Amino acid sequence: MTRLVFTLFLFLDSLVFGPVSAEELIIDFTYERNVNIGSVIPALKLATFSDARGSIDPNVIASDARAQLPLADLIRDAFKQGFNKGGVEFVENGADMQIVGTLLSSQLETVDRAGVPNLQLTIRTKIDLRGENRSIWTSTLFGRGRVPEEKGLGAAVNAALDRLVRELLRDDYFLLELQ
Repeated sequence: MTRLVFTLFLFLDSLVFGPVSAEELIIDFTYERNVNIGSVIPALKLATFSDARGSIDPNVIASDARAQLPLADLIRDAFKQGFNKGGVEFVENGADMQIVGTLLSSQLETVDRAGVPNLQLTIRTKIDLRGENRSIWTSTLFGRGRVPEEKGLGAAVNAALDRLVRELLRDDYFLLELQ
């Protein structure tokens, strides 16, 4: 009964005062690590990433927080930075291969790490390397960012993006396809 009353209160509150707004975050990610991709032979295109999370707002990171841009765009930009650090420039036209990404999920949890509450954001992204109208390589990457709660969700997003880029750029099978 208490739960019903509380739910009814939240519903009436949203009717009177409008919907509860999500926290707006400015995500300013910069990939800082050194990258050694080797020589990439094919001309590469980095396609627009899609969001397969369903009908939620594409800017949503977690249930009560949203970014200034769609999360799929932030992920794509993180990959672009990683490749650029490795000396790879993408082309728009005349690509031999393209990297296609799909944001599958983003999940935020609070976890205890040695008595310290941490925000843990896990972003799942499917990456396809395509060439000549077929998939050459595909994988689902998990970028898990974990930071002490006081650092905030923005730091967890940056840590998750960093991990996603590292996972792809350290995948030997992926890199072999680019040689």
